[in-house]
Amino acid sequence: MRVRLIDPHAPTWSAELDRIGLRLRERDAATLFPYHFLQVTLPRIGGCAAWIEEDGTRIGAGFIFPRQRDRGGAHVFTMRYHFFRGIPVPPREELAEATRDAMAGQDVFVYDPSAMQAYASTHKSYGPVEIGRPDADEAASIPALHAAIWGSPPEFIYPADMHSINFAAATSLVARVQGKPVGFLSGFAKFGGRPLPADWDARFGGDYRVESQIMGVLSAYRGLRIAYLLKKAQAEQAWREGIGVINWTADPLQYPNAALNFGLLRAVAYNFIPDLYPFRNNLNRVAASRFSLTWLVGSARVQADPMATAQSHVLDLAHHPEIVRVNDGCEQFAHAPDAHIIAIEIPANWTLLQSDDVPAAMRWREATDALFARLIGPDEGRYVVTNAAVHGERRFLVAERAGAALWARLGEE
Repeated sequence: MRVRLIDPHAPTWSAELDRIGLRLRERDAATLFPYHFLQVTLPRIGGCAAWIEEDGTRIGAGFIFPRQRDRGGAHVFTMRYHFFRGIPVPPREELAEATRDAMAGQDVFVYDPSAMQAYASTHKSYGPVEIGRPDADEAASIPALHAAIWGSPPEFIYPADMHSINFAAATSLVARVQGKPVGFLSGFAKFGGRPLPADWDARFGGDYRVESQIMGVLSAYRGLRIAYLLKKAQAEQAWREGIGVINWTADPLQYPNAALNFGLLRAVAYNFIPDLYPFRNNLNRVAASRFSLTWLVGSARVQADPMATAQSHVLDLAHHPEIVRVNDGCEQFAHAPDAHIIAIEIPANWTLLQSDDVPAAMRWREATDALFARLIGPDEGRYVVTNAAVHGERRFLVAERAGAALWARLGEE
């Protein structure tokens, strides 16, 4: 048996995923990850795909996920495998050995997503909300919860078994109200990532992180700060396990997300990725541009806010005339900002705008993509998004000039 890795950075990556999908989709739809995750996120976390071959014939395929870092600091991976119809499954150790050979001897845990899995439910209460790992029934309900929150078709839904003990996702949390699952958060171990500024790599362990991938809460329960509690529980778990950095992507034009990510969680954004995802849906009817967020979960800035009673840091620009605005709606101001701190206007209701007026949404996306590409970045003289702001009914992102002083303040322990 031979495991042949597929280079996720090669120009044939998407075509290879298409070939795997054609062989597996009908038989293994419930255990396959969404195409957009495999295409974009799996490589970003340090994973890849592979063909499984016998005597030169393809007999299956697998997806290799970062799993953990062992006590000696070595990386451990999960080989999530699928064999084609009619192919007998070989011994696990034979597959593990072939995968280790392909990966130059790195440690690999082989995982069958179609097998019966074990789950370990946990519970911690915050008023009426309970946060913890899902049990088997709750894990099975998360795909339906995902579909209800986003209205997503089956091919966009993540498999339920990823919440099992054996798959060992870095984050698997469910929020319950009166025993009912009403929200969830999932994340993955990540080896490496975009460079961290200053000395953050050394102090927060930037080579081993969590990529927080998907979080949702039923609309009827959004007044209970469930998203905030899920994220803080994720941060506490990561910090206990020696992980100091959590990354995720967010649409920069979704103000409620900005208020949560910057105003409550105190994450920052200095990487902008235009049109990151290939999909289009009700929440992404125009180009799916994203910020990549960095959350230093061990920093004083993040640790200072108590989990149950944290207050938002969102600014009211009526009280901050020193903050320079760089746009008025879709219109950019001609001058290049030289201020220490700036405000970038975003739509007041991006979801509604995409639903009601796609041409206007496209204008907003094009205008703000140009602004973010020009202004946001970690280099000296560019800007880092550190907060959100309001002024009456208008909504803004607040960004501070990048540089040694800012990195030192954000990274204080």
